[in-house]
Parts: sequence; C-alpha cells; structure tokens
Amino acid sequence: MAVIDGSETEPASDDDRLRAFRARATTRRQQHLRANLSVLLVCVDLLVATMVAGHVHGPARVLGGLAFCIVVPGWSIVGLLRLNRAPLELGLSVAASLAALTVVGQLAVSFGGWHLTFLQLLICGLCLPSLLWQSLARPRRVVAAR
Repeated sequence: MAVIDGSETEPASDDDRLRAFRARATTRRQQHLRANLSVLLVCVDLLVATMVAGHVHGPARVLGGLAFCIVVPGWSIVGLLRLNRAPLELGLSVAASLAALTVVGQLAVSFGGWHLTFLQLLICGLCLPSLLWQSLARPRRVVAAR
C-alpha cells in the first residue's frame, strides 16, 4: 500500500489488491470457523453439564467428559488470543485444558474439596461465558447498496 502524508490509499497494483482481498477473505473464514467451533463447544459444555446434573453414567458421559476435558477449558482460554494458526491453537488448547484441570484438581485435593460432580459443574460454568463470547464474535456481512 502506498502511504502519502500518513493517510492510506488504495493498493498500487493488481497484485497488492489481490493480496489484500485474500487476507480479508482468510480473516473472515477464520472468524467464521472460530465462531462455529465455539458454538459446538458451547453445546458440548451444556451437554456435559446436563449429564452431570442429571447423574447420567455410562459410556456417553465418559466420552463426553473426555472430549470436554481435553478441549473446552483450553479453548475458552486460548480462543480469546486469536492466534490464527490452527495447529498452534489446537496444541495450546489441549495443553491449557490439561494444565487448568490439573491446577483445579490439585487445589481441590489440597483444600479437601474433592467432589467430582461439583468440580465438573464448576468447570462447565467457568468455561461457558468465554465460549459464548467467542461464539457471538462473528464477522458481520456487509451488503453492498445498489
């Protein structure tokens, strides 16, 4: 982009315009993907909280709880950073999930408050606001006036 007196002007060449268009399109796709993933994780969060509160036991709760523990707490932290690199975000989400759950578990054991049902509901409740915020952060479509 050419800058004259501190004000930005239109890209100078077709290559610059194409590069700028691709960057905007990639950003929009990433925002949609991020918001859709957050909506999916809100559903997983609510499903796990419902199963825990309803005292559901069995393979569904084990698999749902496992998926929840590996992804949801980490994404509620890492998703806010908007790193825009999927492998990095995935790895950090898993690591942050396991680290956060380890810290919460250690605190619960240290203070004699090891009640798994309460801890699961607590984690579900703590993750929900961040996931809802991320799921609502969709880019708005601009409709061109005719």
